[in-house]
Amino acid sequence: MIADRSTAASDVLTHFRWVDGDADTWNMLREAHSLESIVSELAHLASIDGPDVIMGIEARGFVLAPMVALTLGLGFSPIRKGDAMFPGDTATVESAPDYRGRIQKLSARTDHLGPGVRVSLVDDWIETGSQAMSARQLIEATGARLVNVAVIVDEADEAARSSLPDIRSIVSGNELP
Repeated sequence: MIADRSTAASDVLTHFRWVDGDADTWNMLREAHSLESIVSELAHLASIDGPDVIMGIEARGFVLAPMVALTLGLGFSPIRKGDAMFPGDTATVESAPDYRGRIQKLSARTDHLGPGVRVSLVDDWIETGSQAMSARQLIEATGARLVNVAVIVDEADEAARSSLPDIRSIVSGNELP
């Protein structure tokens, strides 16, 4: 099934919940139809700039990005957080504080990237963009290029927008209930 933006946006808005003041993006992935429409739309958004590989940041990016990659017939490469075991040569950066004020150490396999490789970063949400900007540093350190960021919810601030390529989303934060 190839969903359109209106189907995916409707599924996001129907299944999104605030739980104890925190965004519950997991709930929108619980039903097969909703999961399929969201992944299909993220794949459409990621594909616009012709990426060679899809990357996702641990944890929700590890759920969404491989499905987007599979939908597009592309490979997936992970970005790990913290000191998680990661075989092979890696590039590592420390992020600026995220929306909760936490600094994250991010690592990527350098042999998955390289000069001329075009990357789309897929995740559930972008707000400060600190992790996406750090991912861009990792990607560019290998000679690869981040061509876009595809997310379910976009609440990116101006600093993120000026530091990242196109941010494409299914819904914006101001559309959430």
